[in-house]
Amino acid sequence: MKRKLIQYLLWFLAKLVLWRYQPLVIGITGSVGKTSTKEAIYAVLKNKFRAERNVFNLNTEIGMPLTIIQGVDAKRNIFLWFYNFFHALKLFVFKDKNYPEVLILEMSEDAPGMIKYLSGLAKPKIGVVTVIGNPPVHLQYYKNTEELINEIGYLPASLPPAGAAILNTEDENTYSLKEKTSARLIFYGFNEKANLKITDYKLVKADDLENIGCSFRLEYEGSFVPIKLKEIFGKPQVYALAAAAAVGVFLEMNLIEIAKAMEEYKITKGRTTFIKGPNNSWLLDDSYNASPNSVRAALELMSDIPAKRKVAVLGEMKELGIMTDIAHREIGEEAAKIIDVFAGVGEKMKLAKEAIDKNHPQIKTFWFEDSEKAKEALKEIICEKDLVLIKGSRAMEMEKITSYLAHKDGF
Repeated sequence: MKRKLIQYLLWFLAKLVLWRYQPLVIGITGSVGKTSTKEAIYAVLKNKFRAERNVFNLNTEIGMPLTIIQGVDAKRNIFLWFYNFFHALKLFVFKDKNYPEVLILEMSEDAPGMIKYLSGLAKPKIGVVTVIGNPPVHLQYYKNTEELINEIGYLPASLPPAGAAILNTEDENTYSLKEKTSARLIFYGFNEKANLKITDYKLVKADDLENIGCSFRLEYEGSFVPIKLKEIFGKPQVYALAAAAAVGVFLEMNLIEIAKAMEEYKITKGRTTFIKGPNNSWLLDDSYNASPNSVRAALELMSDIPAKRKVAVLGEMKELGIMTDIAHREIGEEAAKIIDVFAGVGEKMKLAKEAIDKNHPQIKTFWFEDSEKAKEALKEIICEKDLVLIKGSRAMEMEKITSYLAHKDGF
């Protein structure tokens, strides 16, 4: 079936279902951290409300309406598309008492007009903007950073005055969107701009890194709650949880019940997870995706973990447009402050390697064309008790390296 026809039918059916059930819609966008934030919000709300969220990457003009109509990802299967359409009509005609009260919808910004389209369809009452970044992901699809920021700004601009715009204060591009909305503003972050403030963040270390966790405090309007979590660590995860707490307080949950709900939050596969590697090493698997901001965050986390040697296996960062070359050189320089060994994967990571070789000759460097070639060589490069960060954009398939080194693909 033609994509445009499917898109139109999904828009129409999603509108019918939203009109029929009137769920509270939470929209989430940003260049970094959308999926973790979506999952954190779901964890906080799911025991208080009948809540549902889009799964995997169903966050586009096709995927998001599928979530609204409770459809399945049919891809090219015409029979599944007919199932989706009839299921949506059934939802409209015969009211389902189990349909979600709250829809948590991740919204992709990977094309001009996308956030405007998705916000216009779902009409969210709450909008969360995570991190736009500098430079932001998906910049290659826009004329410049300002155009991308304006696109993301359609989400807070679309919110009703009775709604809430929840913005990360640590990112200036995100924080600037406060001017675009008439909704109530809730700011989250570590700095003084935040009214839902994160303080006292610490890693809770363990001899077995699989059991590492973190502790922090959330403060809001004179109240605070201490939080201690196992197997959850790193500032990106804390940002996600703080955004979820902001949603919770807007929906009149207290900080204690929010903190209790956070215990059910699980990190999505491929994000900041420690796994045993070869030669008694530890793999810091953050292979799901990469942007300059998320790589910096992973390197910062790596710097807090003691290790005999630190190895960064970094795949190319995609969709950065005119900032691609600069961003890769800068990441090389930033990695060099922390690591002992660098392995770049993909053509643009040559630039990071060159920056390290030029200015930091004491660091051993390697370069590989792709993840398949890298995984074989890394088995020989990794030494006993190394700490190995694995991170890169989705297209680089860095998860293959993690799987191989974790003995899931065998050697």
